[in-house]
Amino acid sequence: MSYRKRVFFLIIGQPISSLGVAALVQANIGLDPWGALHQGLSNVTGLSFGICTILVGALAILISALLKEPLSVGTIVSVIAPGIFVDLFQGMGLIPQMQGLWSGVALMLLGQVMLALGTYFYMAAAMGAGPRDALMVAVSRPLHLQVGVCRTVIEITALILGYFMGAKIGVGTIIAALTIGPALQAVFALFHYDPKTVHHDSFSELWTVFRRWVRREPPEAPSPVPCPSDDKENGGPA
Repeated sequence: MSYRKRVFFLIIGQPISSLGVAALVQANIGLDPWGALHQGLSNVTGLSFGICTILVGALAILISALLKEPLSVGTIVSVIAPGIFVDLFQGMGLIPQMQGLWSGVALMLLGQVMLALGTYFYMAAAMGAGPRDALMVAVSRPLHLQVGVCRTVIEITALILGYFMGAKIGVGTIIAALTIGPALQAVFALFHYDPKTVHHDSFSELWTVFRRWVRREPPEAPSPVPCPSDDKENGGPA
């Protein structure tokens, strides 16, 4: 996959996944597990919800780094961009707030699919995964588990911690905890993408590419990144 296409994947993945997050909020049937963790931590520490979100993200990045998961430009983008896009979508009133249980469940499931699709795009860019996704992959590698299984375990852990710190839990929280892992696994399988086998370019590697582009030097061959269209062109899995 060319660097130009990878940059496009990184950029387009942010609003898609953020739209999914906004849908989870507007479903109005309970906080998602990470939202519950952020609220619970806010209850215990007295810090704002936003500050707790940043602190939890920083902790996830630290754990991922200790497990030798590469972090790069995409990691920073995935920390900053979702908050901006979610606030934008909420301010625009793009998604109405659901008032019934079943409409809320339907919107939450749709939001999970959007979140999984956006996650695939920015992870396939191989420029560094977001904090939660980096943690998911970092944990799955040494345990030799599917990333979807690890994501579900991490979501449930966040939910339990949030609950014991006084977060408001609803039926949507349970649904979100149990469906994000399978949703991610299904989207990854659809695009024949295995995040555990992908090399994410480091800051130095991306800087080298940028410097060559500025100097108009012939680019080196980019790191091999699985791409559905590339597979089909080369006679790989359809």
